Amino acid sequence: MAIIIFGAAGGLGQALTQALQQSTDETVVAISRRQPQQQLDGVDYLAVDDYQSAKLAQWIADYDATAEPITGVISTIGVLHDGTIEPEKNLQALAADKLAHSFYVNASLPLLLLKQFLPKLDRKRTRFWVQLSAKVGSISDNYLGGWYGYRASKAALNMMLKSASIELGRTHKQLCVAAIHPGTTDTALSKPFQKHVAKDKLYSPEQSAARIMAVIAKLSPEQSGKLWHWDGTELPY
Repeated sequence: MAIIIFGAAGGLGQALTQALQQSTDETVVAISRRQPQQQLDGVDYLAVDDYQSAKLAQWIADYDATAEPITGVISTIGVLHDGTIEPEKNLQALAADKLAHSFYVNASLPLLLLKQFLPKLDRKRTRFWVQLSAKVGSISDNYLGGWYGYRASKAALNMMLKSASIELGRTHKQLCVAAIHPGTTDTALSKPFQKHVAKDKLYSPEQSAARIMAVIAKLSPEQSGKLWHWDGTELPY
């Protein structure tokens, strides 16, 4: 049995990898675009240039899901800023290429990975496919505006996960497809914006990882297709 985590080199990805390594007897496969600074004993690491690379495609093709079924997947893939994009404060800041980049990383890429891995997901034993999302992607919860690309791409992600949950509910009846909002975590993603976050609302990667794992532990097929807050409550789309 194996659990796969994407984005394993990021702050939250590393914390989730450690939480999995400490809490499960299953094989943990940590996939990232660079090697994590710290590699844990008992974890299988795979570094790829891109999540749509030939290297990852070959790894997936060679993976023997019969010998070691995948019981769950966690993806932390996402971008808020990366040196080429940053959250837009107003309409004047919008640019087509930057919007396209946000949508590719935050919405398209996670679903393309699900498409790639689908043949390897056991119809009876794969329990969860979890993608980290964001509360700011909730349309009904948007009271501040701004952050156009990030908000919209996360909303698109939530919609595509919802559609996937309906489709896979017919074929993979034990699977829960879920989006989880981890809260503002003290990582590189949130670093430029932490001065606006109250101290008690900024969480360590270890704290967020533990909360995410607690939400995952309670997921069931009947809850597939929903957006979850880190405290286990359902968030509106």
